[in-house]
Amino acid sequence: MRRLLIIPFLFSLLNADSGILDIKWPKPNLKHQKPSTPYPKVLTKGIKDVKLPVYIPNSYAYIKNMIVVADKNFYTISFPFKGATVTISGDRTYQESVSNKQEFNAILKATPPVSFEQEEGIMTAEFNRNGVNYSMEIECDKPQTDERCTDTKLIKELYNHLIMVGGRP
Repeated sequence: MRRLLIIPFLFSLLNADSGILDIKWPKPNLKHQKPSTPYPKVLTKGIKDVKLPVYIPNSYAYIKNMIVVADKNFYTISFPFKGATVTISGDRTYQESVSNKQEFNAILKATPPVSFEQEEGIMTAEFNRNGVNYSMEIECDKPQTDERCTDTKLIKELYNHLIMVGGRP
């Protein structure tokens, strides 16, 4: 398990405008990142230039009809799911500047490690890892009656089985 201390770095952003987080990533151990079976080309080609860890639920890593949209600071991967769509995205841009240290500390304390919410018929998990904002969504064709969009059970299960499939520092 890699640990990254970004708090001192984040204090340097107190009066920053929006932009791209420049994080010093530790050197990856490539032996631990290589899957035993190669991922589909749509995934490997789609994320080859992404400069942040790319996470997806392990049960979706080998689906060939996924849709990948990515650049070096952002990715979104969508999967069909029998009457629903699962989407996960990562984004290392930031939009908010913090005016003082107290406000910054209050934001850090108020931010849960992951939040699960249901809004407008979409079940969402939002979380931050290694200074990157991630969002996972389940959007159902029939959101009022489909349990996947009314109960947090599935989104929590998918969140608990996220794996890193690529990206780079």
